[in-house]
Amino acid sequence: MLSVSQQLRAGGHETEVICKPGWLRTALLIGRQVREKEFDLIHSHLTRATYIAAVGSMLARVPLLATVHVSNRDPIYKLVAKRRNKLIAVSNYIRGMLYGRGVPDRFIETVYNGTDFLDAPLHNGRELKNELRLPNDSRLIGLVGRVCRDKGHLLLISALPSVIKEHSKAHMLFVGRVDANFETELDSSIYTAGVEKNITFTGNRHDVPRLLDACEFTAMPSRREAFGVAAIEAMARERPVIASRIGGLPEVVRHGQTGLLFDLRANEVSDALHYMLSHREECRQMGKWGRDLVAERFTLNHMMDRLEGIYKSSLTSISN
Repeated sequence: MLSVSQQLRAGGHETEVICKPGWLRTALLIGRQVREKEFDLIHSHLTRATYIAAVGSMLARVPLLATVHVSNRDPIYKLVAKRRNKLIAVSNYIRGMLYGRGVPDRFIETVYNGTDFLDAPLHNGRELKNELRLPNDSRLIGLVGRVCRDKGHLLLISALPSVIKEHSKAHMLFVGRVDANFETELDSSIYTAGVEKNITFTGNRHDVPRLLDACEFTAMPSRREAFGVAAIEAMARERPVIASRIGGLPEVVRHGQTGLLFDLRANEVSDALHYMLSHREECRQMGKWGRDLVAERFTLNHMMDRLEGIYKSSLTSISN
């Protein structure tokens, strides 16, 4: 939301981000601000914000655009799909979910997320290894995202022992905050697999491009994934991605071109890890193709061009 607002302002638009506690208070504030400052439309993100923005939209009598980031069954999206309002799906997977739950397709637009990781300077991976006290010959594999059950950390851990037998220098970086209610199960899984020395937890980081530059590739064994921002971020750094055939990931990761796709089974995860670690040149080539794909389809500029087009369409369309 912040990056969208910043990009809009850079393009000459006037924007205001409203995040206040209390849904009724926020809805009334939205309606008042839109009327007083003569804003043309409201753009919400996620379900709770869409409920609040729907009230504000009705009070101010301006179109509502609601970005749907996750798959859910909440009725609000079908309720707001009328007149000049639009739902913005972050992937065709989400678009299909909305259509399958009764939202007419004419009210849905797909806008892929974008990244600015193409622009970050190249970093020396050896410096990061030294910082993390890892041997220089470590072969790093990244998993970037909240450390929780849905991101597939347990499946990856169960696949590691067979990989380490052949690639003893393989080392996972788990980048992100560990969910408190997942920590005990996670620690037990690591201990049972005997891979304590092959995993480093970095916690939340503000230098993700630097961490990605130190990795050979990244893994996304997700159980749920509406789009896969972490995938395009890795690809922007010329790092291929091995990922589950889940949700929107196959729209981003092209099997055999920008990475590998697998079903959610430990043997398939280990096979993908083995392949990448055993075929360095192919891994590097997939990384280059991945960067090209991000430059072609998944930049912030591409995302903003699509959004601005939808904004204009909503403002000029005739009510249905």
